[in-house]
Amino acid sequence: MPATENATPQNEIVNRLDTAVSEVFEMMLERSCDPLDGDVTIVDGRIMARIQFTGAITGECILYASQATAEVTAEALLGAVSQPCDPMVDDAIGELCNMIAGGWKNKLEHPQASCLISVPAVTREGLIGLEGKFGTKFSRTYSFQGNVFGILLAF
Repeated sequence: MPATENATPQNEIVNRLDTAVSEVFEMMLERSCDPLDGDVTIVDGRIMARIQFTGAITGECILYASQATAEVTAEALLGAVSQPCDPMVDDAIGELCNMIAGGWKNKLEHPQASCLISVPAVTREGLIGLEGKFGTKFSRTYSFQGNVFGILLAF
């Protein structure tokens, strides 16, 4: 049976995620990004990106944000103003999820670090269908310049 992240204490998983998010935002968006205490509900025009882990770890990393936060994120990442319904917003959110998931994975020790990650899948259909798919979930909310988004790690 493949190893899972379940054996790693929760604080290590969350610390790795916080570090990966901070590094990606500082390096790629030239912005600071901080975790928020508690969960924040993001419902208006939600966009979601998903990266799946396979192999030594089976699970997924899901990034979700409002449309407004996704547009600001895309502008920061791409250096250009996005237009309403711009497909580049979806691409930018997918790439942001990919970089965060990859950064988190790179902080794992062997053998978990040998897991593979998928290409990002982006949807606006929300988190429906994920309940019960994995037994262990870690949810974290972040803010950069007042823009809030969430990340869910599930194993």
